[in-house]
Amino acid sequence: MRLSLDPRTWGLGTKIGATLVAAAIIPMALISVAALRSGQRAVETSELNAAQGRAVVGASAVQQYLLGVIGRADQLGTTSEVVAFLRSGGATAPPPIEATAAQFDVEAVLLLDLGGDTLAAAPSSFRSSSGTDADWFVASAAGQTKVGPVRFDSATRRGSVVVAAPARDPGAAVVGVAALQVSGDDVLYALNQAPIGPGGQAVLVSPDGQIVLARDSRLAGRRLDELGLGDLAAEIAESPTGTRKRVPLEDRGTQVVAWSTTTGGNVVVVFQPRKVFLGPIDRLASTTRIALGVVALLALVLALLVARRLSRPVSALTAAATALEASQEPDTERLAVIGRSRDDIGRLARVFASMSTEVVERERRLREQVAALRVEIDEDRRRQSVNEVTDTEFFQELLKRAAEMRRAARGDQS
Repeated sequence: MRLSLDPRTWGLGTKIGATLVAAAIIPMALISVAALRSGQRAVETSELNAAQGRAVVGASAVQQYLLGVIGRADQLGTTSEVVAFLRSGGATAPPPIEATAAQFDVEAVLLLDLGGDTLAAAPSSFRSSSGTDADWFVASAAGQTKVGPVRFDSATRRGSVVVAAPARDPGAAVVGVAALQVSGDDVLYALNQAPIGPGGQAVLVSPDGQIVLARDSRLAGRRLDELGLGDLAAEIAESPTGTRKRVPLEDRGTQVVAWSTTTGGNVVVVFQPRKVFLGPIDRLASTTRIALGVVALLALVLALLVARRLSRPVSALTAAATALEASQEPDTERLAVIGRSRDDIGRLARVFASMSTEVVERERRLREQVAALRVEIDEDRRRQSVNEVTDTEFFQELLKRAAEMRRAARGDQS
């Protein structure tokens, strides 16, 4: 039987079942939705904090490494041979800087005068380098140890960073600049100390928005705005640390992003796939949906059983009333079974059974009275019809003729 969409046409059992299911499922659904949203907010907050922590760890590792390089640059800048060489304007014998250049992470050692010209370099191919316009040179010439931004070489597809320190005797004036250029690979190694989760990516972004170091070489050398992350670049420029919940990354889908600025203005940016980020809440949502489905199924079965039990006596009473309406005798045995109950339905069934017996008996007597009345009416009608016939002149005339005929017949016999 097809169920109508109009609740007014539903049977009592259907209405009771729908009411019970709604009473069980709707509150459960509302509670589940509220719990999921609360859980999602809690998980998002937790994961954003964790992502920020990863970025801070990566930035701290990079900064710790660069602090070690700063220490070596300061040591080089205060070496007596280097100070004497730069004070003489390169007129004396160059200091032995090859040993420093041979260190595992050093690409070049530069000794520059206060004009920005390179007076000595190891390897010698860097002798033509000039630091006149470099921020690290300007700061170091003014007496401050400076870490320059990491630079990306598009030809070699590698990054490097210059750490410069003022060359001078303790308490004396600056006579030049001692600079160490270290490999970006070692900075990347330090960057990779960040505890990145599955599918995550840690990159180092220069102050001008270029990705100079990355685990994925396809990202190295590209600018954030080229990847459609111009809004992220603007936000990073405004705040040294921060997080974003949704950032679309090329070929990687939606990401959760956290960043932290390091020495030299470089920024460690950590990308985490949002599907991994929301893994815990997704599992919670899946578990909740399964639990809600099981509860809904149990509630439906229970509602159907309860509705059937509640509607069965009402259906029996309805059938008995329909039988009476059709002048038929109701099922007294079924009413008797329902009447055994001590609740209101049982009491109603007993009253209805008694009433239906009286109605049936009264109707039987009424039928008999009607039948007897019909016989009397028919007899009266016959008498009335006979009287109407006998009272006519024609009938009287016939009677006279019949009498004459009888007398004539008797005379002939005599």
